[in-house]
Amino acid sequence: MPRFLAALSTVLFLSACSSGPEPAEPLAPPDPGPVPSVQNGHEIEHSRWVGIGSYDACGLSWAIDLVQDGNKVSGHFIWETVRYDLRGTIPPNGSLQKARAGKSPDFNGTPAPRFVIVSLDFGARRAVGSYAAETRGSNDCATAVELERYATE
Repeated sequence: MPRFLAALSTVLFLSACSSGPEPAEPLAPPDPGPVPSVQNGHEIEHSRWVGIGSYDACGLSWAIDLVQDGNKVSGHFIWETVRYDLRGTIPPNGSLQKARAGKSPDFNGTPAPRFVIVSLDFGARRAVGSYAAETRGSNDCATAVELERYATE
């Protein structure tokens, strides 16, 4: 469980640094707001997508924090204590396939796979998909993920 808490603290720290002042009720999840307009299966509004898991196929904690701006997404994938940068474009069908998340520069010396491959299908309120480490061996830690959508200003 300590590994999960470390990943969660990192996500919360990154969230606090990038989202301005803390809300009045920090324990309540943000209101996802109205369902955005949907065009060709993907959202065209600004959204934030967040997912956290305590143990993946390799027993490691993970967190994903993405910001969507139209058909562009960018953010972080945190695997145990290593942060990866993720950027991609959502095609008209709303399915981000095999986006390659690379280690953030501050984590290049940390022993962990250099890349993680993320695939997500974006819906109105949820994104579902998976990630897997880009490794040369057979154990790629492939894990199913689910993210929730939160409206951004």
